[in-house]
Amino acid sequence: LCPTGGLSVGDFRKVLMKTGLVLVVLGHGSFIAAALLHGTVLRYVATPHDAVALQYCVVNILSVTSAIVVITSGIAAIVLSRYLPNIPLRWTVFSSSVACALLSLTCALGLLASIAVTFATQGRALLAACTFGSPELLVLVPDCPFDPTRIYSSSLCLWGIALVLCVAESVFAVRCAQLAHQLLELRPWWGKSSHHMMQESPEPVEGRDLLSCASSEPLTL
Repeated sequence: LCPTGGLSVGDFRKVLMKTGLVLVVLGHGSFIAAALLHGTVLRYVATPHDAVALQYCVVNILSVTSAIVVITSGIAAIVLSRYLPNIPLRWTVFSSSVACALLSLTCALGLLASIAVTFATQGRALLAACTFGSPELLVLVPDCPFDPTRIYSSSLCLWGIALVLCVAESVFAVRCAQLAHQLLELRPWWGKSSHHMMQESPEPVEGRDLLSCASSEPLTL
């Protein structure tokens, strides 16, 4: 018997499978965004002596780690949709979904901090590899390894996309954890009761049917 929160077993399997598929898609999107950000921006500004550039790299590593955890959690949820009675798999999905939600939320806060720092410093850390230090002098020079006229907008755009993906990951990870929590029948329950369980008394009570009928139907004299 699997508690499905009022849904049929087939509908519960579909909801769990769709949630896992969304997590897999979002995880791949976050991984691609982090890879593009590293390939186009961060590989030129990764200097351990600059605190802002170091913060950029730490957040990007956290984004990659979060994306891998999200993909793993989504795959586990898809597998669980086929094998609902598997107790160890239920715990795996629940624990990985909770970790995924926490990592995605932390990653979103880090990306928001990166965007705020970039606006506050006017992108000076992004142009540290060039020979000039003023963002007003955005011209192509031989000593600059990239096009400085696009790195500011490109980094902000990629950070914005990654931020949206991380927020969506945290939402669907919480939903996946809620479904696994429902299967595990843990207490306290996050929301309404998953299903109504009929408890039988250890000893039969005489006249039980009569009392139950009297409680459900009015007596007419």
